[in-house]
Amino acid sequence: MGAPATSLSVVVPAFDEATCIESTLRALARHLGAHHPASEIVVVDDGSRDDTAARARAAAAALPVPVRVLAYAGNRGKGHALKVGFAAARGARVLFTDADLSTPLDAMDALLARLDDGADVAIGSRKREGAHVEVHQPWWRESMGRVFTALVRLLVAPVSDATCGFKAFRGDAGRALFAALRIDDWSFDAELLFLAARRGLRVDEVPVTWRDQPGTKVRVVRDAAMSLLGLARIRWNALRGRYDAPAPSDARIEAFENDAARAAR
Repeated sequence: MGAPATSLSVVVPAFDEATCIESTLRALARHLGAHHPASEIVVVDDGSRDDTAARARAAAAALPVPVRVLAYAGNRGKGHALKVGFAAARGARVLFTDADLSTPLDAMDALLARLDDGADVAIGSRKREGAHVEVHQPWWRESMGRVFTALVRLLVAPVSDATCGFKAFRGDAGRALFAALRIDDWSFDAELLFLAARRGLRVDEVPVTWRDQPGTKVRVVRDAAMSLLGLARIRWNALRGRYDAPAPSDARIEAFENDAARAAR
């Protein structure tokens, strides 16, 4: 008898996360082992300058949950890391979370329940009624987020929180959406929602608890400009028909599997 089918993949994009990646993987393994036994973790090291990948591999080797660590040279952006991770994910459902676990893992079940209820995409929201922000971002980051989300609502999709790093997908829908992404930087969230709306997918918002973590990699002027440019690029890409075909990653990927992942093949 073969290994059971993977019901859930959790993708973790990581850039310079050496200080937290080991504890994050252990927390994920505990949660998945207790609540989602037929699951896997896919870590994507986005060209880190520290030893994120090495620490992830070391932590994964000691875990009973299947873990794969994918790494490539050069920081390409969170959107690109997720493109790589979703292409590798085997789950019937795929969820991504930030490496610092700003959204507690207990919120996972609420998003997955929406998928089981018929949603194609379930996104965490820090703005919906019932959400709770325990530790706020600096005022300038919250202001950036409000402006960006307002523009997303106007130009892309009517959501309350475009950029929360906690989103779940039916596996086939998520893999198709990320395969079509053309934007690697912080604007990928808007592109993702644009593509979901364009394809007529059902997107549900789920209020979540969220706490800001220190060590943000946001650079205010650069990332604000890139986000605004990204919204224009989405419309331009659509006009040129660039979303009609997948755009696979061209990164040279180094892959590691722990013993549980090899057994689950």
